[in-house]
Amino acid sequence: MLCPKCKKEMIVVERNEVELDYCMFCEGFWFDYGEWNILTKKLVAQDFLENPSDIYNIPTVLTGEKLRRCPVCGKKMEKFMLFDVFLDRCPSKHGVWFDKNEFSTCVNLMNSKQKNKQIVFLGEVFRG
Repeated sequence: MLCPKCKKEMIVVERNEVELDYCMFCEGFWFDYGEWNILTKKLVAQDFLENPSDIYNIPTVLTGEKLRRCPVCGKKMEKFMLFDVFLDRCPSKHGVWFDKNEFSTCVNLMNSKQKNKQIVFLGEVFRG
């Protein structure tokens, strides 16, 4: 699968039953929609995330940035905001793209009120 940012081939990384595509060049992450849901369910089960919102229920935003293409279907992705971070998602629900440092920023913002080993671990593993 090609990176939506730099168009280089990504590698598949698996950690704690979550498989994602990682770009070694720009250090971004692609979570397939199903993988994102697995991660979200784990965070809810551990009481780290309350009332999870499906990423497709979060309104789109206009940022003025050029829209990237989904690495699965090639459609232009849409922007949305999660934990004060602008992210890209496929309108056909193929997944969500995190540029370098965006995932760790989301994790840190989610965890700003309480420290937890699993959240800190996720932030360290996916830190850009």
